[in-house]
Amino acid sequence: MRPSRRVQRGFRVHPDWEPALENVQIVMMGITHPGNIGAVARVMKNMALKKLILVSSTECGPETDAFAMSSGAYDIIQSAVFHDDPAKALEGTVMAVGTSARLGGKRLYAGTPDAVIPELMARAAAGPVAIVFGRESRGLTNEELKLCTHHMIIPSDAEFASMNVAQAVTVTAYEIFKTASRPVGFQAKKFRHASAEVREEMYDHVQQVLLSAGFLEESNPLRMMRDIRRILNSAEMDDRDVKIIRGIFRKIGNAVRIQRKKAAAALEKVEKE
Repeated sequence: MRPSRRVQRGFRVHPDWEPALENVQIVMMGITHPGNIGAVARVMKNMALKKLILVSSTECGPETDAFAMSSGAYDIIQSAVFHDDPAKALEGTVMAVGTSARLGGKRLYAGTPDAVIPELMARAAAGPVAIVFGRESRGLTNEELKLCTHHMIIPSDAEFASMNVAQAVTVTAYEIFKTASRPVGFQAKKFRHASAEVREEMYDHVQQVLLSAGFLEESNPLRMMRDIRRILNSAEMDDRDVKIIRGIFRKIGNAVRIQRKKAAAALEKVEKE
């Protein structure tokens, strides 16, 4: 059956990762701007995340900026779970990752997303996991971080380290989806190097053309050919690449032959005169 034209080319969750992804929860503490909740809902839907937990956060009904910022993902907000108690929000999780841009004092250890997310996804195969984001003004409190089993920091410039909470969720959700997805609607190129035989045939062809064009010395063509080989070998070529190179030199060879015929005809004409 032909795929629908409405299906966009992109990525989908790999079936092996579907159960784990269902266990991933985005927890937001003390959010004061409904637009941030809407922006988080949108990126969650972009990255195939469904479970949003809002703790002591602002109203985010359809009359607020949450609806507009969610841009078609308001169903994520409608199905969100609301709590007043941070401990209750994390109840039953097998791993809870607290995010913070601040280190030092009681915040001594934190991993970056590339180190923390693989462990999070492995744990998600066994049970619910959570990634916890703090309020816009000051992030998570030390008490809230205590409830988390892991701490994560998103690398950013020390001169301006604090990220908007929705942007922090975006970076994190992308790392999760990258682990769990696969491309659909198109295929990444499966690269296969051109074989030694194919490359040698190409180099023989190149040498013949460059000899006929007078670019290589008849007495010692290898001197320049070593450099040409080095240049072309530095480009990892597959069979199609080799065909392109040979096509170029075929055109050059034909042009050289035509030019030689014209020169020979002109010389013959002069000799006859």
